[in-house]
Amino acid sequence: MKKILTVLFCLSMLPALSFAEEKKPTLLADVWSITPNYGQESEFYSALKEHIKFRKEKKDPREWNIYNQVVGNDLNTYVIRACCFEWEAQDSYIEWGQKEGVNQHFNSTVGQYVAHASHNLSILDQKNSYWSDDVDASYVGVTSYKLKNGSNKKFDKALESIVDILKDNKWPRNFAFSYPVTGETNRMTIATPYKNYADMAPPEVSIFKFVSDHLKSEKKAQKMFDDFSSGIESSSYYIYQENTSL
Repeated sequence: MKKILTVLFCLSMLPALSFAEEKKPTLLADVWSITPNYGQESEFYSALKEHIKFRKEKKDPREWNIYNQVVGNDLNTYVIRACCFEWEAQDSYIEWGQKEGVNQHFNSTVGQYVAHASHNLSILDQKNSYWSDDVDASYVGVTSYKLKNGSNKKFDKALESIVDILKDNKWPRNFAFSYPVTGETNRMTIATPYKNYADMAPPEVSIFKFVSDHLKSEKKAQKMFDDFSSGIESSSYYIYQENTSL
């Protein structure tokens, strides 16, 4: 529970004359958002702790990380997340849960204290993400973009170009993109890890300045960022802290 999320990257080459890059498998994250009943937060916490212990005793094959929003509108909500696995792994995980009576245990312990719960899967954008193996962070800043409906080639190209510059020239911060499988599927999320609040201070060199310096042209950089913005309808930002007490 105490290890920060790690986004996995798997690169390999096809043994063919073209030496084309092998297609990466789709990787998913499993996310539960659970809000306790008002006035029963401590009972919920104790019950969740008991359920987590039960899962460990049953040798839960997944490592779950628990987060609480510390800046935003849902401060009472627990975000419980496991990452990163392929589609078929969800079938075997469901089978494990049925065999071990995981849902029944949750319902009999935690369920009575739950006011609201939602469940979603998200697809990790491996191509446009950079999350190193040595990330050490207690907080995650999450920007959620609502994308405009319809295909936007300018947006896609700009996003890829900006990310390539950041990754190729060692932008000092990690970031991971993901897209929800259900619900509002026209959303894109960017997660950035931080050690503490001091780590969240804006960098001395902004992303725009970083990109324009490497392009050697503010005009080209502005065009790139304008194309990126053209695909966005709205955005919101929240900060989550990993709950290591559970």
